[in-house]
Amino acid sequence: MQLSFFDEAENHSNLKAEEPTVEEITYKRTKPSQNTGKKDNLANLEKVVIEHKLDEDQQSCKDCSSDLVVIGTKSKEILKYMPAKLYVEEHITYSYACKTCEENNEQANIVTTKAPRTLLHKSMASNELLSHVINLKYHYAMPLYRQESYFKMMGAHLSRQTLSNWIIATAIELQPIYQLLKEELLKRDYIQADETVVKVLDDKGKESKKQKYMWLYKSPDKDSPIVIYDYQKTRSGSCPKGFLSGFSGNLQTDGYAGYNKVENIKRIYCLAHIRRKFHDIIVHLDEEALKTSRALIGFNYCAKLYDIEKNLRDKHSEEENYYELRKKGRQELSEPIIEEFIKYVDEEIENVVPRSPLGAALAYTKPLLPSLKAILEDGSLEIDNNSAERSIKPFVMGRKNWLFSASTKGAESSALLYSLIETAKNNDLVVEKYLLYLIDSYSNIDPNDKESLLKILPNSKDLPEDLKIKTKQ
Repeated sequence: MQLSFFDEAENHSNLKAEEPTVEEITYKRTKPSQNTGKKDNLANLEKVVIEHKLDEDQQSCKDCSSDLVVIGTKSKEILKYMPAKLYVEEHITYSYACKTCEENNEQANIVTTKAPRTLLHKSMASNELLSHVINLKYHYAMPLYRQESYFKMMGAHLSRQTLSNWIIATAIELQPIYQLLKEELLKRDYIQADETVVKVLDDKGKESKKQKYMWLYKSPDKDSPIVIYDYQKTRSGSCPKGFLSGFSGNLQTDGYAGYNKVENIKRIYCLAHIRRKFHDIIVHLDEEALKTSRALIGFNYCAKLYDIEKNLRDKHSEEENYYELRKKGRQELSEPIIEEFIKYVDEEIENVVPRSPLGAALAYTKPLLPSLKAILEDGSLEIDNNSAERSIKPFVMGRKNWLFSASTKGAESSALLYSLIETAKNNDLVVEKYLLYLIDSYSNIDPNDKESLLKILPNSKDLPEDLKIKTKQ
């Protein structure tokens, strides 16, 4: 997977769905709505209730002057928008001294008030503004030149260079959080990995001839997943080897041989990549050719395994012992198919031209397929690496807006901030609210206080409930 990555955050740094509506008659019994999701779409929003009552002098019958009584209400919810605004908050601190002590030739007792702490204490950027800029850039892929115009419309002339300096300075401050998140990842017993090309400018401002890479490591656990991005100047296997030093567990990837350098791990491969090899053959066949295609056999084995996964997920995913139930289901249903698939590959590879499309697909599949037997013994393991690939999609979606990374420091800063945001998203947090909570909290925590830092990680169980996306109970 290749893409142009990052934008001027580093380039300019010196360092069909229906509209969600709800309407109900509160005094009239009605059948439950078949589209209950409409109301859930607004569950995360603050609600302001406005009652429209008759004035007291209007609550009399116009015919007989008797008092009117309420016989029912009708409720309509309107989705309102409050435009964002910038304003300057000036903090004036005062110093006080004891004049008596001073007059008696003693050292005066001086007391000074304190202003709220901000992450970048020498900058005019508030923690709220930093959170907003980072959220726009990395969550919503808004380039800094567009943010510059956005803030200008609100009356503030913030250059893209200023914005990018804030972003990188924030990432530098949050390095202990990133390192701690990485430590927590390496404690897991199951990690998925992927990598993608990134474009980086050299010291002269030109695109480097050497390809750089962004590596992604993810624990796809149902409980507190972690996503980490790691910028490196090469695709060498030494990169995952170094990053995963100290990790011992299951490592799931595509077939790239560079991951073989990682020590003390059990390598598991990805069925999606295997399926893709057969799909790329049959997709070009007409109906008649498809009927006799040997590649279709391989593709159908993959399809059967995915059908089983879907059925097990639909049936058991909400149960506490889901992984155990999935393991039993796989042993009963998937194991025979995996064995048949392996046999098919072993026999078919002897009868095809090695350099043919099918020969290439079989050659790719043969060394990888047996590793999938691991899912038969561990229900927590996934059948493919798609979770990691989904975590790279934000890059893909934003690449039309990104330009290049102008420096290693800029690329590393972007990797750090993407790690925090994607981990927050995977833990169902409201991203900008979490970023503000993190920056506010970190501004008042000793960076060496590991216990306190653990509590503010994006996968922490100690985070306030109001940071989480509300779901239907």
